[in-house]
Amino acid sequence: MNRILITGAKGMLGRALMEQRPSQYDVLGVDVEEVDVTSVRDVRRCLAGFRPDAVIHCAAMTDVDGCETDPDSARRINLEGTRNVVEGCGDARLIHLSTDFVFDGRRTTPYAEDDLPAPISVYGSTKLAAEDCVREAAPDHAIVRTAWTFGPWGRNFVLSILRAAREQGRLQVVADQVGSPTYAPDLAAALWRLVATDRRGVFHLVNSGVVSRYDFAREIVIAAGMGDVPVEAVTSAELNQPAMRPPYSALANTKLPALRHYREALADCLARLGGSNVEAH
Repeated sequence: MNRILITGAKGMLGRALMEQRPSQYDVLGVDVEEVDVTSVRDVRRCLAGFRPDAVIHCAAMTDVDGCETDPDSARRINLEGTRNVVEGCGDARLIHLSTDFVFDGRRTTPYAEDDLPAPISVYGSTKLAAEDCVREAAPDHAIVRTAWTFGPWGRNFVLSILRAAREQGRLQVVADQVGSPTYAPDLAAALWRLVATDRRGVFHLVNSGVVSRYDFAREIVIAAGMGDVPVEAVTSAELNQPAMRPPYSALANTKLPALRHYREALADCLARLGGSNVEAH
């Protein structure tokens, strides 16, 4: 296996994958400017031209509220885009990224790979439909569900909390959403290890540890030296967001080696940010 194609290469995870790409692979990273996954012609031209041995499919519409208010775009990108990639892959190995939002969040213990999905949002529904498409049509596939991804770039919870703490001096964060924070570089490293195997099926990949959004926000500001910034706990109902969030969506890694604790990963993320301006990321 020598040629690897990454869709969504300019997104948070895509950037981490490109940064860590192993030297033994010929890696091509594409994003919507080069290949619009909703275009059959774009996808076929890219896959036929590059002829990858494996595809890591990260491209998706991940704006949860945006998906809820524009379900047609969510379906077109998350489902139809995935179908185009699957059909263009042929016999190439497909690593498909999915989400904790395929679950309804009614549990109080982490979801395992074999637990029954029951999405409660358009985003979760379209990602589950994409999983089904991969299962049915990709002969060599691995579906990787992850959650609460953060990193030193892109739009993510950690950078949003740091920016709000600096600009507003106080925070309101939901306390009734619990999950598994996952550091994009850690996830990328695990995905590269998975690419090199022939393992198939559904896998969960998250950093160890379970926390509420509120407690995670408090940990972020304290670790960043802004522990004097007040953090107020609010409910999801108070935020009145368009899309419902699963109240408990922590994932259990039962099939792949566990990743380090999210607090260690958070420390690395903050160290990497250093004295840089959060607005630049």
